[in-house]
Amino acid sequence: MQLTIYCETPYAKEISYLFAKNPNNLHERHEKGHAVRFVYHKLTAHEVEATIFVTPDPLALVGHERAYDITHYINDRSFAASSIFLSLIRKMLGTALNGKPQEQYVAFAEQAFPFSFEFGPIATKLTNEEIQQLFTPLGFSVEIEAISAAQRARFIKISALTTLQQALQQLFVLIPVMDDYKHYFIDEAERERLERYGEGWLEQHPEKDFIYKKALRFRHLINAQPTSTAKPLLSTQRYEAIVEQVKKLPHQSVVDFGAGEGKLTALLSELSTIQELIAVEPSEAAIRKATKRFEELDTVIMPRIQWGSLFYHDYTLAHKDILILCEVIEHINEERLPKIMSMLLQQYAPKALIITTPNADYNKVYKLEEMRHEDHRFEWTRQQFESWCAAMAQNTPYSTTFYGIGEQHTAHGTPTQMCIFKRTEGL
Repeated sequence: MQLTIYCETPYAKEISYLFAKNPNNLHERHEKGHAVRFVYHKLTAHEVEATIFVTPDPLALVGHERAYDITHYINDRSFAASSIFLSLIRKMLGTALNGKPQEQYVAFAEQAFPFSFEFGPIATKLTNEEIQQLFTPLGFSVEIEAISAAQRARFIKISALTTLQQALQQLFVLIPVMDDYKHYFIDEAERERLERYGEGWLEQHPEKDFIYKKALRFRHLINAQPTSTAKPLLSTQRYEAIVEQVKKLPHQSVVDFGAGEGKLTALLSELSTIQELIAVEPSEAAIRKATKRFEELDTVIMPRIQWGSLFYHDYTLAHKDILILCEVIEHINEERLPKIMSMLLQQYAPKALIITTPNADYNKVYKLEEMRHEDHRFEWTRQQFESWCAAMAQNTPYSTTFYGIGEQHTAHGTPTQMCIFKRTEGL
């Protein structure tokens, strides 16, 4: 996956300084195991041409760190210019993106030149006409070359009289719009980045609504203003709802499965009534981040981090008061869940098991045509989730109670659904 930048101008050498890269060197850095390289093909008194490209490590894409949470099977992520590609090249193009070269070249950063940008391959379902409609309102001429007759992957070349910074920022907004496989975990940083890169052009773009929808996916983030009265992120609401349920249950010992970076566990550590708090996580990278987070806690109970997986029995986790699976089950193949539930309810036998998972009904509110996360193996409607929980509780000493988390929609419920399995015998 690559991006080539070309410009023919008497100021070609000055433009090279906007990249902050010595043309005599091959510039290489490694981002999360992937090699990112920047190389000049041509630099004369009148022409400058350079390419930035990524040589991906396929194992890093699906390794334990799960840095991008993509599907764990062979696909075109290793080869397509995507949101992953942009995240890898952002630092290499930092000076050009920020428009802050050495002081003597600032004027050239602010000046428009006849640039061409060729990038790809792009894996997208958008038609050539839809791609044209993204770039032509910005003044670009567009050339599209399909790799095959099916036009599943295409190389795109855009040309315009523009500043280097603005063109790159526009690409950093529009490539994820075209990318079929964008990682749709949305946080404040991504929304702010969209606003920063879109400043001065996105609000006037005739396809603004389409761009926002494809880039952010969740309508409640569109034009949202970060104020003191703004609603907390759904993830925060989810953690807080779980903590409130834990308070109502016997909770001297609590286990957070799939604890990730430890955000929920850290919140639970504020409950002085918990005497044992265990964060179980299979990712070594996440464990390192959780360890750092826990070291900064000023709470009575210090969480214990433990490597572990729901695919393996661990006798040390048996007979705890509460087990928690927060947004975990949807990342597991559905056919493997019954065995996992049998282990949790019969072998671990907690007093309560808390499970949260996305509510597929609510995807209609987001106007999603696909699942919310590329690594989700399924997303269940409320009826499907309730039926599954009832089946898992059958012939066990557990009752089930259901709750919704997040903003309530009259027809589609809440974005997150929760089930609490309570042990009715042997308490």
